Amino acid sequence: MSEPPQPRTGGPAAGQAEASLVTVEGRVESGTECAILRTPGGEVWAVNFTNADVGPGDYIRLTGAVADAGFCMEGRGTLTPRSIEAIDPPAADRDPARSGGTALDRDHVTGAWTAKGLDADCGDPDFRIAAGAGGTVLSGDISRHDDSALVILGDYPRIDLDEPMDDLPIEARGPDGLAIMRPATDAAYDPVSIGGTAIEGDGVVFVKCG
Repeated sequence: MSEPPQPRTGGPAAGQAEASLVTVEGRVESGTECAILRTPGGEVWAVNFTNADVGPGDYIRLTGAVADAGFCMEGRGTLTPRSIEAIDPPAADRDPARSGGTALDRDHVTGAWTAKGLDADCGDPDFRIAAGAGGTVLSGDISRHDDSALVILGDYPRIDLDEPMDDLPIEARGPDGLAIMRPATDAAYDPVSIGGTAIEGDGVVFVKCG
């Protein structure tokens, strides 16, 4: 009489299950269908966060299973989290390669700024940023908005525009550069102009006036 078959405890199925787990870190953004996680290198994953206490702007390390299928049609695939850990973003802002190793802090943003290019004119800057008791404030001609807006630093640097307008992410670009970018998650974005310069495409780099 032959021995009954023994249950399998390893083999390809188990190996495939382990192989489908990935660990990535980056900043959470709102996607078209689902939340997305964008790594410092620009890689994008859709994430099914369900009831996790995570939202746009959070910088996290996530280990999760890659879903075989899903309705989130962005990035390399959809992750179902197994573990989520809040971590500090890279020291050189959200993208060290783009920022040139420069921290985006109050000293960096304070001053007068003009759009980079052949027409750059520090005699008539596009805007000024000053720090005071009310916070760090950008002053300038902002389309469809009053002439000032808070500049938020920290984990998610941005120009805080009044609703229903979307906030504009900002990044350091070397020791004397500041990039203002269009919202990454709004497909219907209507470009905002600051000091007559439209924030569109991949964003606009401004240079600090001496």
